[in-house]
Amino acid sequence: MLDFTFEIIDEYTINTKILYANEWFTFNIYEKDQVWTLHPFDGMLIRNKDMCQLVVNELLKNKYFHVMCAKENILLSEIRTTVDLGNRANPALPEPRPREERPIDDEPEDVQSFMDNHSLDEIMEIEKEIVHTRMSVYKQMLEIMFMQGASPSDKEFVQIQSVFTMWKEAYEKITGLSDSDFSGGKKRW
Repeated sequence: MLDFTFEIIDEYTINTKILYANEWFTFNIYEKDQVWTLHPFDGMLIRNKDMCQLVVNELLKNKYFHVMCAKENILLSEIRTTVDLGNRANPALPEPRPREERPIDDEPEDVQSFMDNHSLDEIMEIEKEIVHTRMSVYKQMLEIMFMQGASPSDKEFVQIQSVFTMWKEAYEKITGLSDSDFSGGKKRW
């Protein structure tokens, strides 16, 4: 007997059930504004954060759940929950480390020369590549952490997830800027 079942309601909604301690718990996974959210249907889980955390952790470790998410193009690292599973509202951020006194590899040393030798479109593409690389690194970190048993209830996982989300939002904003043609085909400087 399987310990996990699901039903696809529509392209934005999936109902899932997981067997935990001989009890079935129902969750709804829905997509809104390009974010997939996991919501428990059972009042016991909504009222009892500790129990909810246990069942959600079990769900996030379930291989059938992984396959379902993969088939539906849902990234495990991006799933949010409607129930606070820890200190998610105000995760403690690490203290910033002092920046080394050397330029970043991708940072031009002579800005005027860089501007003279690149169009605005080229600069936007360079920035998109840099941000996409950072976003990919944090996505891989989340996947590794998840495979090692970390979950959205772990402080470190939430912090890395927050950084990933920031890079993703930055990438989307830069992509939106580069898709807009403000220059009229001319070099801006």
